[in-house]
Amino acid sequence: MSVDLLAFGPHPDDAEIGTGGLLRKMKDLGHTTGIVDMTTGDMGWGTPQIRQTESEEAAKLLKLDVRENLDLGDCRVEDTFENRCKVAGVIRKHRPQIVLAPYYNLPIGRGLGHNDHYKTGQIVANAYNLAHLAKAPAPGEPHQAKAIYFYFIPPGTMPTFIVDISAWVGDWLDALDRHQSQFYHPDRPRPTHLPQPREAFESNARYWGWQIGAKFGQAFLATGPLKIEDPMLLVKTVTPRP
Repeated sequence: MSVDLLAFGPHPDDAEIGTGGLLRKMKDLGHTTGIVDMTTGDMGWGTPQIRQTESEEAAKLLKLDVRENLDLGDCRVEDTFENRCKVAGVIRKHRPQIVLAPYYNLPIGRGLGHNDHYKTGQIVANAYNLAHLAKAPAPGEPHQAKAIYFYFIPPGTMPTFIVDISAWVGDWLDALDRHQSQFYHPDRPRPTHLPQPREAFESNARYWGWQIGAKFGQAFLATGPLKIEDPMLLVKTVTPRP
């Protein structure tokens, strides 16, 4: 089926972290949504089977219309022409208006700079273009999505826009809690003096929400200028701060 917004995540749980609040909100606004996981997260805690079950439970809470897994291999995602064609085929299949992916220009290492994170961003950005080329050896009819935006923005980078997710933050956090194997695994106890996963995600959303005068937000980056027909639409729902 076609979806309006299609988010790509390196591992099960990543797309939820970076886009889950937005996807849940868009569903209530009448749009169709989906997540495509690039790997099963087989190098992480738990098993691929456990992570699949967790992903399915999270998808129900976010009311996703589509969830798929490409199984490209945890820690083994590479920006190859073959993988670009696979992702281009997924874009052609679901024909989204908006594509979401992790930002690709990240310092290499743990966390945001995990190999699979930035290479997923590279693959999806390239596939976003490849999908509309009639001669590209990807399955399906050519399709050009209208926009691609990036999440997992590195510290110090200003987002292009922030979406108010205040009314949907509960469902978003509940969906993240379904990934018990990653965030609450008994063999990976988190020191009690540090924020627990739910608290950390909530704090991050509070930070972005504060930037726009909302309780909670999720931030996104566009690498090109946005076309605006009527600048007044940008301030239509803005409440002046006291």
